[in-house]
Amino acid sequence: MRLEKTYRASDLKQILARLRAMIDATDGQHQTRRFDAFGIEAIQVDYDQLTQIWTVHEHREVRQFQFDDIDLVAIEIFDVLHDLKLIF
Repeated sequence: MRLEKTYRASDLKQILARLRAMIDATDGQHQTRRFDAFGIEAIQVDYDQLTQIWTVHEHREVRQFQFDDIDLVAIEIFDVLHDLKLIF
């Protein structure tokens, strides 16, 4: 049980690191990252540095959300990837 919690915490840290890199990027106002599991793209995340709005495109459910908080984006990504991993 303890290993599972460590594994999940590590996943969340990696997600947050990628999201923070989008904030820190200097190569354009709009940043895009894709998140996948087992080579299957599950989510695309867009970040507008000017408005500080995150847009999450979830492919499996074909839906889109907007957030203004990096933690909420990370949780959404984590949940979708976790659900996808449960399927496989």
